[in-house]
Amino acid sequence: MNASDKTVKDKLILLTGGSSGVGKATALGIAQKGAKIVIISRSAERAEKALHEIAQKTGNDRGDYLIADLSSQSSIRKVADEFKQKYGHLHVLANLAGGIYFDKQMTIDGIERSFAINYLSHFLLTNQLLDILKESAPARVITVGGNPIFIKHAKINFNNLQSIDQFVGMNAAGQAMYARVFFAFELARKLQGTNVTSLVFNPGVIKSVLTANSPWYIKLIAAFYEPFAKEVCEVGAYLATSPEVENKTGIFFDDKKQVVPFHEKFDLAIGEKLWGISEELIK
Repeated sequence: MNASDKTVKDKLILLTGGSSGVGKATALGIAQKGAKIVIISRSAERAEKALHEIAQKTGNDRGDYLIADLSSQSSIRKVADEFKQKYGHLHVLANLAGGIYFDKQMTIDGIERSFAINYLSHFLLTNQLLDILKESAPARVITVGGNPIFIKHAKINFNNLQSIDQFVGMNAAGQAMYARVFFAFELARKLQGTNVTSLVFNPGVIKSVLTANSPWYIKLIAAFYEPFAKEVCEVGAYLATSPEVENKTGIFFDDKKQVVPFHEKFDLAIGEKLWGISEELIK
């Protein structure tokens, strides 16, 4: 069967962060549509619990999981190899994992933790899986990019890219999230002509444990939004499965609407510079 003739049920979709938050909410939406999902989680227990819940709610029990620590580059390389050995094809890679860290922490690779998990892990994993994505084309990469209202105020400060100097957790997460947007656009540019596309999106307000260890004032803000939080990330599931976006690339989506609030700021030189630095950081 030609890849372009595949139905949603024929597609294999790999998601990071699939055991909670946006990752789980997107996995749930994708499973409802019948596709096979594989989630990457740090914990087998949490992955099994999430897949059991997804199967109960959707009737789709085809889910699988792989274990990886996204703060470790060797772990990311290992899980990419494991995936390719086990499956041999990949139609959608969903870069969805993330976290907010209010204390400065360094990973085993000497990278600030927020930057490593929120941004660099996706850069590395995507590059490790580009060969199988191209072989499985048409294929796509979707990356969560946050709310345009907040993220537009973030900056790429190349003098403090990892936010190590004068560390502030929310600022570090914001810069890493903004880097993901530049990454998604630059990836789209680099993949032109390959039949692999790159899209970035705002998931909206999703049920999450993201602020569980946050200061009281962050929890207060989170509590305000909690009644509006959704269990299913519809835009994520839409971008992962819909044939309507098969040929679209380099676009920011907000609630299924195409918006490009970052194109004015998307300086080609910044995207290229960030890509080059990222290559150096993953050795």
